Amino acid sequence: MDIQLVYIGADQSFSSALAESAEFLKISFQLIPPDQNADFSPQSDMIILIDQLSSGDSPWLSSLNSASPLPIYIHAVSDWHDQPHQHDIPPLFHDTLTKNIPQELLVRKIEFYLNYLQTLSQPGLNEKIHELNKKNHRLNTQLANLQEKITQIGSDLHIQEKVIEKINQISHLSKQINCLDIKKISSVCIEQIPKLIAANYASLYAYDHHKGVLQLLQHNHPYTIARVVILANHPKSPMTLAVEQKRLLLIKDFSQWEQEEETSVKRLFARNYNTTSCIIAPLLSGDKILGVLNLADKIDSPAFDRSSDLPPVQLLCEIIGSAMSNIELYEEVQKRAQTDSMTNLLNHRSFYDALDREIHRAQRYNSNLSLLMMDLDSLKIINDSHGHRAGDAVLMHVADKILACIRDTDIAARYGGDEFAIILPNTSLSDAMHVAERMADMISHEPVDIDGHQLTASVSVGLGQYRSEQSIEDFMNETDGAMFDAKTAGKNRVHVCGA
Repeated sequence: MDIQLVYIGADQSFSSALAESAEFLKISFQLIPPDQNADFSPQSDMIILIDQLSSGDSPWLSSLNSASPLPIYIHAVSDWHDQPHQHDIPPLFHDTLTKNIPQELLVRKIEFYLNYLQTLSQPGLNEKIHELNKKNHRLNTQLANLQEKITQIGSDLHIQEKVIEKINQISHLSKQINCLDIKKISSVCIEQIPKLIAANYASLYAYDHHKGVLQLLQHNHPYTIARVVILANHPKSPMTLAVEQKRLLLIKDFSQWEQEEETSVKRLFARNYNTTSCIIAPLLSGDKILGVLNLADKIDSPAFDRSSDLPPVQLLCEIIGSAMSNIELYEEVQKRAQTDSMTNLLNHRSFYDALDREIHRAQRYNSNLSLLMMDLDSLKIINDSHGHRAGDAVLMHVADKILACIRDTDIAARYGGDEFAIILPNTSLSDAMHVAERMADMISHEPVDIDGHQLTASVSVGLGQYRSEQSIEDFMNETDGAMFDAKTAGKNRVHVCGA
């Protein structure tokens, strides 16, 4: 049986695809333009494909059902997967095809129609037609299932790509955060983390748990925000609650949150924000609060989302909290390495570094630099008479009085067992003399109570003034010599170099 493939339509691209399919299947192909179909006579050995734009109400359509056993309706859709339902196929048509069906599937479809027509002339026609219909149904079902799987796979891949992208971003940010530089950590918090969840504004505060104060480290707000927040003055504010309860707050709508919390908060800077949604994230290391990260104004939505925005923020805040804790620990270790454990003054080595630094500064700016060398009188007698615990108490007493008499820019150190040294930058000899005499007077006139015993202490002080081009050793030796002169002259006095 010689079967012919006929297309009634004007779509040249689809016509070419049909011609290619016919050539592959070794059957003839005929293209009939829509304006010539009046002269067309359907035959039983034809597979007739009729374009939806050509069907209309042509009078010969009524003869299709009897003259041609297999008329096919051709329609155009944007996606070839969008097959119409069975009840959408026009009357008289047995099946439908989309124009943008892949070539391989088009060939398979036409081959199916070809087998169908060839089967009509064979014995057991009805049974074979029934079997073909079942196969066709199974094929359509398989195609629908396949399309559903493809769609689901595409959706899953898209979600996985987003998840992988966020994981990579978090991994990259965590490497930047994991450092001992608070400025670098602050920059990541303000410049990078907001991009991860599409937040417009961010601010980072450090928390001083001794004072109950949040101190602003960095922010990207276009307007002024509070630089210091005393939590006791704002007992119901979101930041106070986040710190006290040690939990992250996601506020979708501020007014609704106030109703739920049964509170009212003065939002002095509310006009600066486009939305009323924000995230307040405490930065914890273990059970200790190190600070607070605030994120505000969702860019692509009226509110932050608990399922997509919260997890990355929570993870990064844990990393930030650990990094800030490491900085505190590092600074504490550095401080202990540089200070005397009993008096908390600089130790011998740190004193030399500080003096060398101040000498270079005095040389550069041609400024005054004074140095006090101080020896505690009769420490051995105190230790022998009252025990070393009493001696330690007297040493701490001397350190306290030294700190009470100097400025923040001055530098005090425990130079040796019973010796102290004080660097006085930008200080004239007369001003340094005043400081030294005040120290000696406070130390000797305020007794130390040891288990009910009132112990008095005194110091001998040497005072030196740095001279240009003088070496650090010469400067130290001259001042130490002045201290020795004070001690040999009767103790509890101040002696100036060269006097």
